[in-house]
Amino acid sequence: MELTELWHFPRPDLASAYLATLNAGLVTSTTIFAPRRTGKTVFLLRDLKPLAESEGYTVVYADLWQTRQTPGAALVRAIEEALEPHSLLDKVIARLQTPVKALKGKAEFAGAKLEGHIDLEHDPKREITDTALLIDALIAELTKRRPMLFLIDEAQALGRSKEGEEMARALRTTLTKQQRKLRMLFTGSSRTKLGHVFTNANAPLYSAASTVQDFPLLGDDFVDNIARRIKESTRRKLDVAAAREAFELFGRRPEPLMEAVLALMMSPALTFQQTIAMQQEKLARRENHEGTWNSLDATERVLVRMLADDPSIKPFAKATLVRLRKHVGIEDLQATHVQKALNRLAEKTVVAKSPRDVYEFENESFVDWVRNIVD
Repeated sequence: MELTELWHFPRPDLASAYLATLNAGLVTSTTIFAPRRTGKTVFLLRDLKPLAESEGYTVVYADLWQTRQTPGAALVRAIEEALEPHSLLDKVIARLQTPVKALKGKAEFAGAKLEGHIDLEHDPKREITDTALLIDALIAELTKRRPMLFLIDEAQALGRSKEGEEMARALRTTLTKQQRKLRMLFTGSSRTKLGHVFTNANAPLYSAASTVQDFPLLGDDFVDNIARRIKESTRRKLDVAAAREAFELFGRRPEPLMEAVLALMMSPALTFQQTIAMQQEKLARRENHEGTWNSLDATERVLVRMLADDPSIKPFAKATLVRLRKHVGIEDLQATHVQKALNRLAEKTVVAKSPRDVYEFENESFVDWVRNIVD
């Protein structure tokens, strides 16, 4: 057993639920939202992927976070690796490292020949088109063998650029053509940006991936599991109540809690509260909360404070406008000004209105910073 497996918290019921939904045939794809570092990628790779493979799927995983402006490269590479996962992997990587403008002639993947001539030195539009066509051709070849499940992580990148929008349209076309043997699951960490890809009426994947569903975050059972593992590994007892409270403080993200636990294990002289405080400071530096705060104008800051205290507040209610005018210092502040400020906060991926009719912050640790650190 791998050492990391000891600390993995399996979620087989959740994996079965997602796969059953896709197997049922009512939808060919679905989209899930969760803030970054809440465990969705680990869930995809450690829980959903092996389950789908055991049921006969070829599973392809692509992470668009590192190629946000040019997601086509990540999509193509992921599919190519599924076609040639072992023996010809070096060949695939070498091909991807070759300048695209030099890709000419024939390419062969697992016995399937794809012919074409790509000379893109002065034609970026054609490069995007050829990438879209290559994705379609590779998926067609892959689904000849077995059903395919395409896991596309951080899919909001498909709405960041012209190339991303074209890749989204290509995926939608391919999904329609291969609907009998192709399923897709998209994830995203920005509800606002996912809306630009999936839920807005003019979005490139509008209605193609059903509704955007919230990914169930880890709960107390995860913390209990960590406590058991610590006791088994070190014979030390973790204060479960304090750990649960810290986990909520971190927005139920496993990574900062795990790092706090690691610090506790490596430095026995530290208290658990000290390791939690260290993680809070580390998160604030890593995620640049101060920089985010400094980028907001006076109206946006007051709105952020108010929404952090009460996400269900009605920003356009008379009482709210009175409070805003007082705190911002603008007597003629109107609802139109508030709406523009809310639009800017959504564009900056700070906070946006959710389908549940409440305002949700994209980053829960930023909310905590606002509540507890900002003067």
